[in-house]
Amino acid sequence: MPTTPTFRASGLASGLDTTSIVNDLVKIESRTIDLTRKQQDAFKAQVSSIGDVMSKLTALRTAASALGANGALAVRASSTNSGFSASPSSSAASGRYSLQVDELAQAARGRSQAFAGGATAQVTGGTLGLTIDGATTSVTLDDGMTLTQAADRINRSGAAVSASVLETNGQSFLSVTRRDTGFVVGQPASSALQIAEISSGSMGQPLGLAITQPAVNALVTVDGLSFERRGNVIADVVPGTTISLSRKTTTPEDLVLATSTTDTQAALKRFTDAYNDAMKVVRGALAIGEQTDRRRTLGGDPSLRGLQSALQGLVVGEANPGSSVRTLADVGIKTQTDGSLSIDATRLERAIAADPSAVNALFQTATTGIAAATTTMVDRFTLGSNSILELRKSGLDRSIRQLDSRIESLQLRVDSFRERLVKQFTAMEKVVGQFKSIGDFLTSREKQGSKE
Repeated sequence: MPTTPTFRASGLASGLDTTSIVNDLVKIESRTIDLTRKQQDAFKAQVSSIGDVMSKLTALRTAASALGANGALAVRASSTNSGFSASPSSSAASGRYSLQVDELAQAARGRSQAFAGGATAQVTGGTLGLTIDGATTSVTLDDGMTLTQAADRINRSGAAVSASVLETNGQSFLSVTRRDTGFVVGQPASSALQIAEISSGSMGQPLGLAITQPAVNALVTVDGLSFERRGNVIADVVPGTTISLSRKTTTPEDLVLATSTTDTQAALKRFTDAYNDAMKVVRGALAIGEQTDRRRTLGGDPSLRGLQSALQGLVVGEANPGSSVRTLADVGIKTQTDGSLSIDATRLERAIAADPSAVNALFQTATTGIAAATTTMVDRFTLGSNSILELRKSGLDRSIRQLDSRIESLQLRVDSFRERLVKQFTAMEKVVGQFKSIGDFLTSREKQGSKE
């Protein structure tokens, strides 16, 4: 904000406090600037409120999209198993499976002959061929390089193996392990890792690498059917569930997947919390009390009124017409007196027991589902420059900029007014000073004449 030095006219000639007079007159003239600034601050407060609302709507959209992508039902493994663990995803369904771990997957391993002298023992130069799933990587071994250097050369070759030096009982070995377990199903186990060595140097001794552990695939039996997989983490046998094998078992174990009302409620609560946060901000922005500065609020704003109605529409609208679970109320999500949502666990449990797939469909149904409806509604208010709240915010920003220009113009007028006052009072003091000098001269002459 432009500033003008305070007027310091002495007022010695006139006897008036001209400094205070000028400052008071300028203060009166500046009232329009003060009022304009207050109006601008009010617009900025409204912009801030709209920003808060948009942030909460984005969070609501994210929470709804998660339910649309993953569903609301949460399934957990309720059985305790010794040979494996199960991690159901959102697409898993409750059920019981018989599962036996017949074999654990293992990676192919190779080991060199024994070297004396530790990791610094020298290796005969030559070429090492590492064939993995039919693709060969050639590794050059320098004559006289140490075991440690050879391991590093292998690790840097790009082959899908890891090499390290192991020491035991005064002897050192170079160990090579395939990074992935198992082998391509249908191919021989030897295809996982083959090692060929050609020695051409004269120093040290050849590695003499040989396969010590052939690759092994995991074998599991599920409900009497056999499955062979390359790894011990299997995600395509039990639908929607990842099975992590830990040890072989000799008898089948029951894997029990059950819908968890507690976990489902927790998933729904993330949505209701986001909804409540959004509704709270909207209601707060619209609220007008006795002490409310109406200029700084969005009370009565049609954009927020429309948003409030749209939020309420999500709760009462039919998201899955024709189903036993059509609205949020059907899964126990109900509106409280303050407009917020709560979850009735008992009603949710009944809905899950009656038709679990319908609970997911409530959120996942295309176009009408809660996820789709929420996304459409939030985008209408926040997405892009033509969205409802962005247009409202842009209008306020434009008004703020216009007031900036008005304040600048008013300040120039006030500065000019001050300058005129300073000149006028300075001229007045000069005239008064001159009259005072004349008066003093006449008074002195009069005193001299009386003496004569």
